[in-house]
Amino acid sequence: QRRTFTMIKNSLLALVLMISFNANAWWDTGHEMVCSEAYNLLSPAAKKAVDPLSEAEGSFGRSCLWADWVKRERKDTRDWHYINLSDDQQDVSEARCPENGCLIQAFHDQVKVLKNSQTSFLQKQEALWFIGHFVGDIHQPMHVGYPEDLGGNRHQLELADGTKTNMHKVWDGQIIEYVESKIGKKNFHLEVKNKIKIFLDLEHSPEIENWAQESRDIAMSDSVGYRGMLLKVASNEYMEIHGPIVQDRIALGAIRLSNTLNSIFDNKD
Repeated sequence: QRRTFTMIKNSLLALVLMISFNANAWWDTGHEMVCSEAYNLLSPAAKKAVDPLSEAEGSFGRSCLWADWVKRERKDTRDWHYINLSDDQQDVSEARCPENGCLIQAFHDQVKVLKNSQTSFLQKQEALWFIGHFVGDIHQPMHVGYPEDLGGNRHQLELADGTKTNMHKVWDGQIIEYVESKIGKKNFHLEVKNKIKIFLDLEHSPEIENWAQESRDIAMSDSVGYRGMLLKVASNEYMEIHGPIVQDRIALGAIRLSNTLNSIFDNKD
C-alpha cells in the first residue's frame, strides 16, 4: 500500500509540476536521452534491477526527470544539482562542497544508498532517479559554473531573434531546441546514438570529478563566451557551433551512467 501511495503521489506531483514549470524544464530532452540511452547499454542484471525501480515513472528515461520536479517540494535537494567554482579556482578536484551539499557529494551519497543492501525499496528508487539525473547535470557545462551568477542564470543574453534568455538556459536546452528545429528531433537523437557508438570504444573514467572537470573546461573555453560574460548574443552560428558539443555530452553521459549502474548491479550477489 505504501508503494502504491508513493507511486500515485509521485505521478500527481510530476503532473502538477510539468504544468506549472514547463517553461523552465529546458534540460528534459537531454536528461531523458542520457538515461534512455544508458538503459540500452545496461547488462541484463542491471536492467533487472533498474526496471522495478523505474516502474512508477514508466521508464528509466522519465524517472530521470523526477529530481528536477521534486526539488521544488524538497528544497534541501536544490543544491545537489550543481557545483560552483570561482574564476580563480578551475581545478574541480580542489573544490569543496558547502555544508548544504553539491552535485558531486550528492552523487556519491546516492551511489552509497543504491549499493547498500540494508536500504529500502523506496530509498533505492530515489537514489537511482537522483543518480540518473545527476549524471546528466554534471555533463552540462553550466552546472559547473560560477557561484556569483548562479551557473550562468544571471548571464543575460539574447537569441538571434531578440528573445531574452541567459547562458544557463542556452546550454540547458535552447541549443538542443535550435538544432532540433533544423534537423528534426529524430535526427538529433540519431546523431547522439551514432556518437555513443563511436565513444564506446574509448576509455571512460568512472570518476564524476573527471566528468565535472570536462564540463568546467568547456564552460571556460573561449568559444562559449561565459568567462568574463563576453557573450551577449547567442546567435544561430553560436548554436550551430556548440550543438555537436551538447550531443557529445549527452552521449558521454549515457555511456558513463550505464557503466556506473553496471558496476553496481553486476557485482551484486
